[in-house]
Amino acid sequence: MQTMLQPVLRVKMSSDVHERLAELRLPYPPGPKRLRRLEQVRRAGVLFIHIPKNAGTSLTRALYGMDVGHETIRYFRRRMPQIAGLPSFAILRDPVRRFMSAYHYARAGGSAVRHVSRGFRDTYMGFDGIDAALDHIASNRMPYGIDHIVRPQAWYVTDRRGRVAVDHLFMLEDMQRIQAFVSCYTPTPIGHANAGNRPDGTTTPRPDQIARIRQIYHMDYALIAALHPPAP
Repeated sequence: MQTMLQPVLRVKMSSDVHERLAELRLPYPPGPKRLRRLEQVRRAGVLFIHIPKNAGTSLTRALYGMDVGHETIRYFRRRMPQIAGLPSFAILRDPVRRFMSAYHYARAGGSAVRHVSRGFRDTYMGFDGIDAALDHIASNRMPYGIDHIVRPQAWYVTDRRGRVAVDHLFMLEDMQRIQAFVSCYTPTPIGHANAGNRPDGTTTPRPDQIARIRQIYHMDYALIAALHPPAP
């Protein structure tokens, strides 16, 4: 059913069917897997918004014993009010480092444990360089036209007016604070799953490419700047 709805809703991934229908406020019942996720989040007592390429796979498994997908805070508020009121948090990452991690992951077609979604895999594995990847992102005005791994981080944690709607935001580099926060909800240590096949530093972007990344992800930089306001 979800596959049949993809062209109608103009989305390329089946997981986006739920997100898009929630955005349009059209009723659509969650399946057994989503109901199981709902119950695991409710039991944990905290809602983690998993922004891809930000070390979230291991964290979701530590908290919930399963993957929870990459839904936005808006999705949970509209579709799952039972848990929308729980404390929520997300992890942010330097946009250049995140993009480069996503770029290598995309060109490899994924990792040993997870693949780039079918709707994007051939395109992403065919990127002949950083500029091709940036052109792809810049040419799609709707987030649904690009894979989760390269969508802006702000997409996941803001409301429809662009305001932060997640209670706690952490930087990936601040793992000690993240560990302390998560330990309030689970005794399971955070491991490291879903690592890509190549390190982030294999290719170094040129200054002009870094400038493009900064422009494309300007909202992410605004989020990060809000976490570290300048000293008075």
